[in-house]
Amino acid sequence: MELSHLAFNIQVLSIPPLALLLWQLTRAVPGRFLVAWTAGWLVLAAALLSLRVAISADVASHPVAWRLAYSVYCCLEYTFGFLLWAGCRNLTTGAPLGRGLWVLVPPLAFGAAAPWVLPSTDHVFAYHTPIFGTFFLLALWATRGYKTDAAHPSFGIYVVRGCLLVLGLLFVHYGPVTYWALWVNGGTPFKYMLLSPMYDALAEVGLAFGMAMIAVERVRDSLEAKNRELAAASEQLAVAARTDALTGLLNRRALDALLKEWAGSSLAGTVAVLDLNGLKALNDQYGHAAGDAAIQLVARALKGLFRITDPVFRTGGDEFLVVLEGGRAAEMSGRLATLDAMLRSQRLPDVPLAIDLVVAWGLADFAAPAEIPGAIDRADRLMYACKTERKASAAQA
Repeated sequence: MELSHLAFNIQVLSIPPLALLLWQLTRAVPGRFLVAWTAGWLVLAAALLSLRVAISADVASHPVAWRLAYSVYCCLEYTFGFLLWAGCRNLTTGAPLGRGLWVLVPPLAFGAAAPWVLPSTDHVFAYHTPIFGTFFLLALWATRGYKTDAAHPSFGIYVVRGCLLVLGLLFVHYGPVTYWALWVNGGTPFKYMLLSPMYDALAEVGLAFGMAMIAVERVRDSLEAKNRELAAASEQLAVAARTDALTGLLNRRALDALLKEWAGSSLAGTVAVLDLNGLKALNDQYGHAAGDAAIQLVARALKGLFRITDPVFRTGGDEFLVVLEGGRAAEMSGRLATLDAMLRSQRLPDVPLAIDLVVAWGLADFAAPAEIPGAIDRADRLMYACKTERKASAAQA
């Protein structure tokens, strides 16, 4: 077998696996560009098969048969070039694959007519290759605006660009070199041209490898984006699980979690347990909308009263708890007394007149995180004592 035929057969055999590889990747990668590339490689495989038929001994001896096969070969290669260019445009800009289809019309007209007009395949080849090479250069130009995440640069696009440049230069230069052989060198080509199918095959394999790299990078970026979305969603769910929906305060689950986090630390301070007086009566007389509004007003007052570093919890229907790091019960009593002024003359839904909301509280100090549960119990008892006292004062008034 001649060396040139061996190189050509290697090229023919290398194309179908490339098309199969890209076709498999289309299932995982969104975007029409990979579909165009896959279709292009399939078309190129058909083109090379047509060329193999055209140069076979049986067909070459029949002028009509080889001219027909060579016309098919030329037109299919131009179609491959167009699909390659269209895929690169879609990758870079999202342009529809069919846009610019008019570019394909003149080459197809040439491919259909040239084998019937020109005297030999070498004469056709001299014109055909620069046209075909121009498609590679157009595809290279179409990738100029391709952008990737700065944190994950795309190496595949550089492989694709390099191979497109090599293929474009190879095929464009085949034209004048072939003409030189025909008109100057008596039909004898340069020796390196005998292996031109091998150069083409190597560059085409590199091009397909770069395309596969781009597809894999797209899958990687898509998975990382989904992982970030899942992480954000998980964080939101975790926050929601620890947050009271009505007031936006922390809930009892958050309190339990913080108690575990604080274990073993040097945290010391004061616990305040608070309760909204008369919530049941408010709900019974005016409805739950009024009761919910009252709870929200108390929550807003507590958030305004304490530091942002002092976690405020809603531990029950009308019960609240605050952990004040570094605070002392004797110092906090005066601050809690200001709640009365903050909650006077409040307007509630379905309540005809403004009312005063009253909160009872209890305070207890702790010297270490392990003492917090005990401090909560002491503060809770003091809160109930305060509640009873305030009810009695209200009844006397």
